[in-house]
Amino acid sequence: MTTNYITIMMKHFEHMNIEVAAAAETVLDAASFKEREDAYDCNRFLFVKEGEGTLIVQEQEIPLSKGILCILLSGMSHRIMLEPHQTLTLQWCHFRSSYEDRELYRALQIPLTIQLDNEIERETSALFERLFEHLGQDKLTSRLKIKATMLELISIYLDNTSIIDDAAPTEDLQKIDLVLKYIEDHLADNITVDDLAKQVYLHPNYFIVFFKGILGYSPIQYVNLRRMEMAKGLLLQPDCNVSAVASKVGMQIYYFSRMFKAHTGLTPSRYRKQATTIVSSGV
Repeated sequence: MTTNYITIMMKHFEHMNIEVAAAAETVLDAASFKEREDAYDCNRFLFVKEGEGTLIVQEQEIPLSKGILCILLSGMSHRIMLEPHQTLTLQWCHFRSSYEDRELYRALQIPLTIQLDNEIERETSALFERLFEHLGQDKLTSRLKIKATMLELISIYLDNTSIIDDAAPTEDLQKIDLVLKYIEDHLADNITVDDLAKQVYLHPNYFIVFFKGILGYSPIQYVNLRRMEMAKGLLLQPDCNVSAVASKVGMQIYYFSRMFKAHTGLTPSRYRKQATTIVSSGV
């Protein structure tokens, strides 16, 4: 499952645009707190800055204490409970991404909560404070800073998440695995959407939506991206000229050269020369 996890999440984050709908720090006190069931049409990060309580979600009772970071996906019904003596300080944000990610996170079996150690806990709290600051500003770079901060928060979550390699992959991941393996084995061939859809017995139109929902690319966009990534490695091999590289990635040399320049900003020959110079100079 690890290979799928890395491949899918890398592509997801490369293309994910994040919109933060709201964020704040909230203090919940048992004396005035009114328990209620919530379900939002956006994802939620909840970080326990101080105190204790209980999160009820998906028929689970999850103890909340200092340093716990939670992710609640859109549509998840949940509520927070406090005992009479408890107070809870939460830093939170509500966010959406540019394409559907709820099923992706579920397919990858992302846990609802993680416990952070002291150092990461302080870093996480500081990121939330930075997020609050950027949301309160209306500068040219505010959206970039908000996205950067959110990606750091997501990175912390994933860095502290244990993905079990031998866990049974979901049906969707099994399908994606078959498709990705087929693509890797046939990069030199003429790959069509019909070919890919047949690997997992899906209608081509549905397959395009399914594939893009998980990888963030259309199937053919992903195939061409993998060809360009493969080409970059081949161009570093002394015995592999541009024409041979084009053949190995299943493309006519003119079309390959044009696509490679659009992808890297350099012609294949220029990339080969520049990359070889960097390697030989030890830069």
